[in-house]
Amino acid sequence: MAQTLPAGPVPTVIDLTQEAQMDEYQVPAKDEKTGDEPRQVTFITLAHRSPESTIPQKRKSVDASEVSSTTSTKSNGLPKDLHLSRLKATSTPSPTPSLASQNVSVVIPSPSIHQRRRMEAIKPPSNITGFSKTWYPIEDEKIKAAAFAYPRARSTNRSVVSLSLRPSDKTLSSPLPTQTSIRATLEQKLARVKGPPITISADCDRLLAKLAANFDFINDYKIQDGVEGVEDGFNAGCNCPIDCPTNKCECLTNEPDSNRKIVPYDPSPRGPPGTLILRPGFLNRKSMIYECSYRCKCKGLKCWNHVVQRGRQVRLEIFNTGKRGFGLRSEDHIVTGQFIDRYLGEVITENVADVRESLASAEGAQSYLFGLDFLVKDEDIFVIDGHKFGSATRFMNHSCNPNCKIIPVSTTNHADDRLYYLAFFALREIPPNTELTFDYNPTEGESSPPKKIDPNAVKCLCGEKNCRGQLWPNARKGQ
Repeated sequence: MAQTLPAGPVPTVIDLTQEAQMDEYQVPAKDEKTGDEPRQVTFITLAHRSPESTIPQKRKSVDASEVSSTTSTKSNGLPKDLHLSRLKATSTPSPTPSLASQNVSVVIPSPSIHQRRRMEAIKPPSNITGFSKTWYPIEDEKIKAAAFAYPRARSTNRSVVSLSLRPSDKTLSSPLPTQTSIRATLEQKLARVKGPPITISADCDRLLAKLAANFDFINDYKIQDGVEGVEDGFNAGCNCPIDCPTNKCECLTNEPDSNRKIVPYDPSPRGPPGTLILRPGFLNRKSMIYECSYRCKCKGLKCWNHVVQRGRQVRLEIFNTGKRGFGLRSEDHIVTGQFIDRYLGEVITENVADVRESLASAEGAQSYLFGLDFLVKDEDIFVIDGHKFGSATRFMNHSCNPNCKIIPVSTTNHADDRLYYLAFFALREIPPNTELTFDYNPTEGESSPPKKIDPNAVKCLCGEKNCRGQLWPNARKGQ
């Protein structure tokens, strides 16, 4: 649309858009009143920086003599041949004093002809409201959301739905898949135990779930926080040769009031070749066995005093005893005095053991705590807990007429009175597949059977003729 220039002095039009055209501005004809000729419009187009242009550099100062020598000035004070690059290299110049008295018209940046046409084409109607489906397609979004929504739950009457059994499910001749996987897990754990194989009988399947989830078989003690043994520098070994003489080994202790050594082992006359067993008299003793340690010169290669350190030599099987839960037996014939296995578990402090036993008593669960108090009575003792970690002997049941006995054995550090092993030895001949048992409370068995059993006591289920009727006089065995 053409614009009529205002009356007055010669105008100067500065186009900031670079899109204005000369024909858009009408120049009036000769002024009839004054007789002035038509005015000439000064039309200047300034370059502007596009977003893609580089960052402007620091402005270079222009010498006045340079400007005067390269440009000429019209009567209105504007430069005539000011080079375009000089304008681009600098910011938009401020009006010079010569322009201050002129009437300058500035074209406000406005859409071009092409831009106005595009805007007219996309101009929305004036009657748009928030409920217009064309501009606000709310219903379409609801339809899309419903397409991806979860289907509605269907109610089913379970009482009228028939249950079909497969032929293999009716007989139940084979173990369930869950039992098979549990058994496989336990067999993998047992495979890591050193020595002859330890197996689990088939009649234990219904008891395996809890055992597989809460118990791990280990090959040695699991020392916990607060348990520290005597430093190795206090230990010493014997100077015996490889064959280690029986009655002169410095690792052995002396008889009371005598210089004669206490020899715990003898070769077995009936067991497998090379089998060493406890001497008959030692089974009735209350004495600790001191085996040669790793610091002895004999090194245990052919030393007779390395019975427990050689490890278990008999096969074991965990089986279901019925009302007494798990039990332990062996497929091998075990002779009197033969070593069976050690009792292993976590070695904890007495304070921790008291807390664990209180929790087990409150929950009505069994405890598997054994105190290492053979040599230390008045001090804080260490305790073995076989509840979560242990050996196969953890499943040995109590009997008031036991066929096995626990004897303390020191194998690593003779100077340590608080940390040693608890080893099981056979008290008599044990035929194959006979349950292995020991007395949980041997001091109680030495006294006469109680005439009246405490109703809060832990009951004994051994079924022997000499059964005492209770394991401990209190619900908590530590009391």
